[in-house]
Amino acid sequence: MAKILVDVDEEMLAAAQLLLGTKTKKGTVNLALAEVVARVSRLKAYDELAELFASGEFDSLMDKRNYRPVPEGHDSIPDKHDPIPDEGEREGTRRVA
Repeated sequence: MAKILVDVDEEMLAAAQLLLGTKTKKGTVNLALAEVVARVSRLKAYDELAELFASGEFDSLMDKRNYRPVPEGHDSIPDKHDPIPDEGEREGTRRVA
């Protein structure tokens, strides 16, 4: 760890110490630096994800038929927009009065 001499705004340091729950100035500065690095890294990852989404990279996931296996004996998995047959239309069912 590098030892440096830095002029620090005491009010900001006290506010950061209160928000972060740290007990020492050294702990406050180190945790604040770690928090900034983590936050900026998350923001960059979010931006990259947003770019992938905007480019259409995830469009194939909108249709489950593109990534779920078709069960044996079925030609395809019905789309969520396909009408669901009522009891009388389902194969092998009868209505009982």
